[in-house]
Amino acid sequence: MILFKTAGEPNTESTLKIAIEEALRTNSKKLLISSSRGYSAEKALAMIPEGIKLIVVTHHVGFKEPDQDEFSAEVKKRLIEAGHVVHTATHALSSVERAFRRKYGGIHAAEIVSDALRLISQGFKVCVEISLMAADAGLVKCDEWVVACGGSSRGLDTAVVIKPANSSRLFELKIGKILCMPSEYDDGHTKDRAVN
Repeated sequence: MILFKTAGEPNTESTLKIAIEEALRTNSKKLLISSSRGYSAEKALAMIPEGIKLIVVTHHVGFKEPDQDEFSAEVKKRLIEAGHVVHTATHALSSVERAFRRKYGGIHAAEIVSDALRLISQGFKVCVEISLMAADAGLVKCDEWVVACGGSSRGLDTAVVIKPANSSRLFELKIGKILCMPSEYDDGHTKDRAVN
């Protein structure tokens, strides 16, 4: 596993390189990435080799403002023309529970799961979530290993080999291995394992 010294955007190309190499070794040849506005998707499109199916998972329309789609229409068009998929969906680990929390307070089960996954890293939580979202849409099978990439706010910094599950079967999801992620741990030797 590669540990990055920092989180987020500076790791996007390194994360994609690691993920693509691993996706080429999987039987599914599928690479899932999260992209809110199109930055990571555009990077992936420039790097993706023939033979890998790129599935870009974006958050739902209205995430920040009602009726607003933050994902770049131009990037979406280029991805689709290249034969890849852009899937816009509600977050599997927050969805309607967020509306209840905002109105009534409290905490809900999906938010507890999200926070537990964030203990590993924000990008790790995103990898799990986009795998659920892609499985719910039928874009990946629940019996195949795929590579998923997520990040911390902007860009990608985490890649995981994962066997997806439908969100209604969350606990059937399997993590094969973590390929890369950011690390806050510094034991004086982290630089030997970290990139950037």
